[in-house]
Amino acid sequence: MPLVCAHTTLMLPEAIVIESLLEAHGIRFALAGKDIISQCPQFNILFGGISFLVDEDDLETVRSLIADVETVPGYASIESAGFERRPVRNAILAFAMLLIGAPFPFWYRRLQ
Repeated sequence: MPLVCAHTTLMLPEAIVIESLLEAHGIRFALAGKDIISQCPQFNILFGGISFLVDEDDLETVRSLIADVETVPGYASIESAGFERRPVRNAILAFAMLLIGAPFPFWYRRLQ
């Protein structure tokens, strides 16, 4: 069976939790991007995050398992709020990170 993308995340801790959830339920999956992002977190956005690839037969089961996770009150995702608001600035920062390997500045995660 061909593999399809069930979920993509930019956060490594979320990927680790989902990985253990799928292993606990005995679902076979493949991770795309976890190795490079765990070694070089600054490449996270450049590589499109971490993707979970599963069989087509398990797709609905995996999506229901991931959607069934309890939401945390007061938690706002940092994945898209800051990045999509200023695409030119963030493209320049991503290019600079690629050149010099510097982490994002501390103000990158500030929500406005």
